[in-house]
Amino acid sequence: MSYFVNSILPAKVYNSLIVDHEATERAELVELKQKHLPSLFKLLVTHGVDHLVEVHLLHRHFTLHEGEALVHRTLYIAGSEGLPGIHVDVAKAVSCPQSIDPFLIPLLWMASSDGALIAYEYGLQDRESARKRIATDISSEKWISFAQNFSTYVHSAGIADIVSLKDKSCVTGGEYVVPGMRVLFRVPTEVINLQQGSGMLESGWGNGAAAEPDAGFPECTDGHVTKTRQTSGGTVAHYHDTTEDGIDAFNEKEVPPLYTSAMWNAAKSGEFWAVDRLVDVLA
Repeated sequence: MSYFVNSILPAKVYNSLIVDHEATERAELVELKQKHLPSLFKLLVTHGVDHLVEVHLLHRHFTLHEGEALVHRTLYIAGSEGLPGIHVDVAKAVSCPQSIDPFLIPLLWMASSDGALIAYEYGLQDRESARKRIATDISSEKWISFAQNFSTYVHSAGIADIVSLKDKSCVTGGEYVVPGMRVLFRVPTEVINLQQGSGMLESGWGNGAAAEPDAGFPECTDGHVTKTRQTSGGTVAHYHDTTEDGIDAFNEKEVPPLYTSAMWNAAKSGEFWAVDRLVDVLA
């Protein structure tokens, strides 16, 4: 087994993953943070991969068609009028060629029952550059050993359906999901100003993140931004802020229009998502 793969995950397998808010609810039910994060962090450190990957909540947002994959690409947005320049992760369901070499690399992995790590989401970037970066950081033997021990732990603990790994080179922050376009934007937390009624459902934890007050586990590094409402049964339900398509789906007090305009331009650009070549779209 290699860190890299040459084909995408079948859509049927991807579509069997738990939907975002349901994965969050299950993580709370099994007390993932309290009972399992310390052991998972220890595994990463023991195998020397804590600088490469972090613990992530295994979930999906969209249904894919066969031949499609959720592909991520980092977009740099230059600052202006007092706003800082930021990197945003834009992910979209796109059709992929049978062989994803040389422009797609795995970014998220789930654990199989046979001790392997299976890539389920990918990044659009120069594969050769990524290959050189990884080769200097970890040997194939060390990655295989880690994969086996990680897979054994999550399956033995009964949490393999909600625990995955994310490449630490990815942008971290709050995810805004646009179901109609099957696009999500991960915006750095420091530029998000959550408004009344908005919340962040945790979906990722970095080993080096600051610890929560009075807790032995870290604050989340990733989360999906939702609105909350009370149901008739008295429970709290979550739904994504971006239920509409277009820039107006974002509250400009929560994410400045400078950023949302650039994100929408990238999401709609065919050239930005050409998986057979790397083309930059200026924000």
